[in-house]
Amino acid sequence: MILWLLIIAIYLCGCIEKDDEDIPIYTDPGYPNAYFAHPVLGWYLNKTAYIYETQGEKAAILHYRSDPVLITQGSNLKLKIRTVEKDPENLDVLRKLGIDILTVSADGTTIVGYVPVSSLKELGTLDFVKNVSSEKQE
Repeated sequence: MILWLLIIAIYLCGCIEKDDEDIPIYTDPGYPNAYFAHPVLGWYLNKTAYIYETQGEKAAILHYRSDPVLITQGSNLKLKIRTVEKDPENLDVLRKLGIDILTVSADGTTIVGYVPVSSLKELGTLDFVKNVSSEKQE
């Protein structure tokens, strides 16, 4: 009994350190040119893609969520994708990137869906994508 009290007292005093949990963090890398690598994504999404490439998925999601009005679902970002034309094949290309398409506008040029953070860079290189923006909570 006394041994247990002694162990508890030592633990409470901080003499026995508990292993830190895997708390995700990200380091802001400043303003590298990579932030503007894919103009259709814009600065914030380019930065998120850059952090994903250099620091991993958890860090990229943590950075993206630092703006509390942006919508995420797990490691997916809710984005609005504007395309240059209506083409059903474009939807197939987006699905192959792992994008969960939620809505498509009547003219077929505005698509809202959940985009895996791992697909951001490739999304920015597609010829038919005109603009990608974050969906915000209302």
